[in-house]
Amino acid sequence: MVSKQKIRRKLAQADFTDDVMFELVMSQLEICRKFLKAVLPKLDFTKIKVIDQSHLKTDYLSKAGRLDIHCTDAYGNQFDIELQMTNEHNVAQRAKYYHALMTNHMLTAGEDYQNLKETYVIFLCPFNPLVTEQQ
Repeated sequence: MVSKQKIRRKLAQADFTDDVMFELVMSQLEICRKFLKAVLPKLDFTKIKVIDQSHLKTDYLSKAGRLDIHCTDAYGNQFDIELQMTNEHNVAQRAKYYHALMTNHMLTAGEDYQNLKETYVIFLCPFNPLVTEQQ
């Protein structure tokens, strides 16, 4: 069992790039709202719901996805904010998968495809995600 002192020391040394600290900061409604407004200034973030560490899965055989910060606005649009510190050269594929996971949970059986809302996946990376080759 980890002592409270070790936990406090780890938190004191943590910065925004630590998963726990990122979640603690970005799950704060006003901080998340300001961030989204800075990234997507044309959208309305007056009312948003923030869910940290959202787990989405389509069925029992599919790969689950864990969204770092998952938000929904008043119109049903969904936003995923991801902290990606290591370059695994798969940001485009991950973004596609996260978009699909969020979209998959928007409609119920028989519902019209016109009811699909927008999905946005935002990656925060200390590297250029457009560089796909390992160097």
